[in-house]
Amino acid sequence: MIRARSRPAWAEIDAEALESNARLMKNVIGSAELCAVVKADGYGHGAVVVSRILEASGIKQFAVAHVDEAIELREAGVSSPILCLAEPSSEAFPAALENNVTLTLYTMQAIDKLVRVAGELDDRGLLPSSSLDFHLKIDTGMHRVGADPKDVMDLAEHARRSGLNLRGFWTHMTVADEPGNAEHDDFTRYQIRLFETAKHHLHSSGFAPMFHVANSATGINYPEARYDMVRSGIALYGCSPSPGTQIPGLRQVISLKSRVVYLRTVGAGEFPSYGRRRPTQGEKTLLATVPLGYADGVPRALFDAGAQVLIKGKRRPFAGTVTMDQVIVDCGTDFDLSIGDEVVFLGSQGSESITPDDWASMLGTINYEVITRIGFRVPRILESDVDEVIGGKAKVSERS
Repeated sequence: MIRARSRPAWAEIDAEALESNARLMKNVIGSAELCAVVKADGYGHGAVVVSRILEASGIKQFAVAHVDEAIELREAGVSSPILCLAEPSSEAFPAALENNVTLTLYTMQAIDKLVRVAGELDDRGLLPSSSLDFHLKIDTGMHRVGADPKDVMDLAEHARRSGLNLRGFWTHMTVADEPGNAEHDDFTRYQIRLFETAKHHLHSSGFAPMFHVANSATGINYPEARYDMVRSGIALYGCSPSPGTQIPGLRQVISLKSRVVYLRTVGAGEFPSYGRRRPTQGEKTLLATVPLGYADGVPRALFDAGAQVLIKGKRRPFAGTVTMDQVIVDCGTDFDLSIGDEVVFLGSQGSESITPDDWASMLGTINYEVITRIGFRVPRILESDVDEVIGGKAKVSERS
């Protein structure tokens, strides 16, 4: 991610909304611990920013997809336990151990690798903890990664004989966000039964790990699957997991914003942007250029979908194809606009709002994809810091 220096474009992070969503999820899941999933750069919100806010508010467990993501958090001062959700490549084991990252494992080879690397680091005095914790993942039907149920006990016993501590045991649900679908509900309950069977075998053999199954949707829809911890991702960021799983009270955390940097008045029948896709209407049309484009997470398909942005509290359509770095907005005959006016792509302005779900519906995708697509060129800035970092009216080109 780069700093906001050369253009007025940013993703605004609402810390209060993030904290509110965490409290809401804690209230929902009851006695289970809340684990904040901050993979994919905190679902596009900025993993470091999000993790610092959540850790300061009392969240004590974090999860990422890759070791590099965990190291970024450690270098930023996050000290809480961090779970890596995928078994890492061989090259990543030393860095994971040196940075006290808890690994998910599900193969004999990875268990042996962890033991070997830990021994080598210990010999060099570089092992920060004498307790070699790991989490074991069972595949109950996702068929992405995880141990076959028939192999779970062999893996657990092998790890114990090798000196590892089975700190956690978990799986991932595939369709728990659609409880109203009878077939999907049956499959979710089948996954829970598989997990319960493995849980029973582990307990019977003297293992006492932390058990966790639930993501945001499972934690809402299947109270029996909350176990010891719920891994919440999408809900923390103010988005419901699916149309079938709505969570009242969530607050959108991210807003994608920019400012008008150029204004131009054209006559009727002009075709702004690439492809000359749509003519202007009326005797005069005010066009506003805004420095965000598809390289920043504003998909080209939004133009054909009829997407709008907010300027001065009003919805205004794209005038032409979204380009890599900029969009042109059709402001019609509303000439009471100025360079530097705030433009909201996602978020609220006045009484109007645009949500990731709005874009997802237009694009035939899910809100997860919308928010994680926001590009690296867009700095993530706390709402309280926007005036200091971005400033007020942008000092750019004058009206044409």
